[in-house]
Amino acid sequence: MRMVRWLTLAAIAAMAIGAVELAGEDKLAAGTYKGTYNGGAGGGDFHLTLKPGAGGAFTAEVGFTIMGEEVPGKITSLKLDGAKIEMVYDFDLQGAKLQSAAKGTLTGKTLEGTYTTSADGSAVDQGTWKTTAQ
Repeated sequence: MRMVRWLTLAAIAAMAIGAVELAGEDKLAAGTYKGTYNGGAGGGDFHLTLKPGAGGAFTAEVGFTIMGEEVPGKITSLKLDGAKIEMVYDFDLQGAKLQSAAKGTLTGKTLEGTYTTSADGSAVDQGTWKTTAQ
């Protein structure tokens, strides 16, 4: 009887610990994330804003600076999966049409990852970015 009681208590404790771990998992949420990026062509400020959209989906706005000048991006693809984000955004730079594909992971309040920028399908830059939830 004591063994059954001990096993029952152990099972309840294991379930409680598992529930706490699940509740504590990082998950992307609506808000603004600000930080920096650094790549082969230089670095600057980077910001991302996630907004709740229709049907539980999210929309996003992205932008960054190059030599102190703000460059807005137009999100063409956005995928959020728990703590992970994948996005593709287009932008113009001095008349050139460019596209960046970025991936990142949220840990605590820090959202960071990598990006690759291309022009006409050819890679022109790659690097890392790191932001903090505001």
